[in-house]
Formats: sequence, C-alpha cells, structure tokens
Amino acid sequence: MKWIRKYLFFWFDTDYFLVTLSLFVSVTVLGVVTLNMTVFDPIKKALTDFNFADLLYSRLNTDHATIDTNIVLVNIGHLDRSQIAKAVARVRKNNPKIIGFDGFFSSRRDPLIDSVLRQRFSEKDDFIMACFLTGKNELSGQFDTLETSDPYFDNGNRGFVNLGGSDPEISTVRSFSPMEIFRKDTLYALSGRLVHAFKPEAFGRLIERRNQREVINYRGNIPSYVSFDVSELLDSTTDFSVIRDKIVLMGYMGESFDGPPDLEDIYYTPMNKHISGRSRPDMYGVVIHANIVSMILKGNYINVLPGWTCTLFSFFLCYFYIVFITWLNRRYPLLFNVIFPVFLLLLNVLIIYIFFLIYKYWSLSINSGYFLAPILLYKTFLTYYERILLVINRHKKITSRFLPYK
Repeated sequence: MKWIRKYLFFWFDTDYFLVTLSLFVSVTVLGVVTLNMTVFDPIKKALTDFNFADLLYSRLNTDHATIDTNIVLVNIGHLDRSQIAKAVARVRKNNPKIIGFDGFFSSRRDPLIDSVLRQRFSEKDDFIMACFLTGKNELSGQFDTLETSDPYFDNGNRGFVNLGGSDPEISTVRSFSPMEIFRKDTLYALSGRLVHAFKPEAFGRLIERRNQREVINYRGNIPSYVSFDVSELLDSTTDFSVIRDKIVLMGYMGESFDGPPDLEDIYYTPMNKHISGRSRPDMYGVVIHANIVSMILKGNYINVLPGWTCTLFSFFLCYFYIVFITWLNRRYPLLFNVIFPVFLLLLNVLIIYIFFLIYKYWSLSINSGYFLAPILLYKTFLTYYERILLVINRHKKITSRFLPYK
C-alpha cells in the first residue's frame, strides 16, 4: 500500500500539473503573438503550407501504384472549339456513365462552331460543366459570385472546381469543399456531382460526413488513371471502348503528356517530390479532381483529429515527459546533460513516425505541432519558470519541485 502511494505521489503531483499547464499557456501565447506579427509573415506562410504527412506522400507512400479504372482522364490540351466538340462527340459515342468538363468558354466566337459545341454540351444529361465560386463574404461565409461559361454554352448542369489552400496558386492543395452555399442555393463540387451520377450511395456517404472540408487522400498523378492524350483524341484509330460506363474527366493537362508541365491550371500537392524549395507545381487541376473522385468512390477518407483532442493528448504526453526528465535530471544530472539532446531528437522522431503510421494505416491526420512544440520548448521554458519561482519565493516562501537547489 505504501509502495502504491509512493508511486502515485511520484507520477501525480500538483507541481507537474502546474508546470505543464503553464507551458501550454506560454506556447499558445507565443504562437498567437508570433503568427500575428508582420515580421513573421514568411515564417507563418511556411508553417501554414507545411505538413508532415507530405513526407508520406512524396517519399514513403508506395500503395498508390495501381490504376483506378473507374476514372478516365482526357487531355484537351490547346484544342480549338471545333476540335473540342469533336472530342466530346467521340467520347460520348463510347457511352461513358458521366462526363465532367474542367474548362470555361467565357464568350461566343464563330456562330457555326459555337452552335455545334453548345449542342454537344446539351444533347444529353451526362455532361457536367465547371463553375467557379469567388468573393466569399467573411461575415456570412457565403460566396457572392459564380463564374460560369457564357450562358449560351451553359447547360445548367454544373459543379464547382474550387480547390483548397490559402492560395491554391502557390500553396499546397490538401483539401476540398464538398458543397458551398451560393445565394441560398446549395452547389456541389464537380467531383461530388460525378460520383452522384456514377455511384449515388458513395456520394450519400460523403454528405453524411457533414464536413465543411475534406482532406484529399491522394492516389497519384496521371499514370494512376486510364488516360488519353491530345494526340490520341485526334487519331481516328484510337480505341476508346474502355470509356464505357466510366467517369470521364476532360480538361487541360499540358500540351501533351510527353512535354514538360507548364503553369496553366497546375498546383502544388503533397505528391510533389520536392517538399521544400519547390520550383514547379506538380499536378493539373483536373487530375486533382480525379483523386477526389477516387477517394469518394472508395470511401478511404482522411479523418482529422479535432484540435481539442490533440491538445488533451498532448497535455498528457507532455506531463509524463516532464515527470520523466525531471526525475532523470535530479537523479543523474551529469548523465542528463549528455543524453538529453539525443533523447529529445529520438522522441520527436518517434512521435512523427507514429503519426505517419496512424495516417497510413488508420487514415487519421493528427496535427503534430500540438505535440512537438511543448516538448521542444520545455527546456527553455523551464529556465524562466524556475526564475519566476525564485522571485516569488523571496517574497513568500513556497515549496516546489522546480525550485532550483541552493
């Protein structure tokens, strides 16, 4: 019984709780102050656009090598309107289940060609056109502008193609919004509309999750899908029979698959091989939509651990971390000074590795910052904490495990 009391007294003590709580408050205040100062804007942008899970996609992930045969990508390159009309007709001739077109026709040009193009878009209810939401009101959280093709081409069957990221042109696209409100109407993402037509029950599961944003579980780039290049579209001998009863996504994926990627409708994703110092985006918008469709169809969503849960778990981890290193420092001070840097490094590597495994095998995303920041900053924090205790002790005698020895 005495042994149990001694054990509990060692691990559960008010001093440990107070120092852990003070550490978390200090880290939170430091984070708020730092990230709201203009001078730290470059650091803020770098931290916002970095996620340890990117390492899993860019370096460690080997499970996305198989091809998703439910989705067919068709590169329209820089085809003119007449050629696009022919391409749509040729694709439709092979009886796909649904066609998604990631492109816009902002104005009318040649009346004859435009009329043919309009007919191709509207002759069947199997063609979903892209739209883009802009001007989100900060107070209402709703968009005030809907960009579409010219009304002459617009068949009214739309899905928005907005992609996530603080600035999709320069930041990493990790998430998407399944639906948005526009003037009291509910609009769905292009990927969601395609899945709804192809597999309604999968779309239903997406909506039932009720998430404002979904993390994209990337499968891969163009090679991960059945795909046809511009040259194959123009070649009358190309066999398009594989398109039958499939989801077809038509959009711009460069002048050709063999050429170097350009900067038109291309984004940074976690699949990028260069996590830092990236010179080029790595994935075209239409391929990102294909990844989203693939994720929804298979239901392999990434669940995000809520912030309050991360904070709670982090608090307990940090508490026992403080107990252990305090004991080690008191018991073996010389050894502690030697091994602490190595111990700290190994602990952080272990935490990140565990989070990798959780992400990979349980599809659960955990913000590692909640765990790493308190552990990394504790030794510096402890120096100031001990000085504060000394000041308090001069005016009013207190007892604490963290009062420095005389």
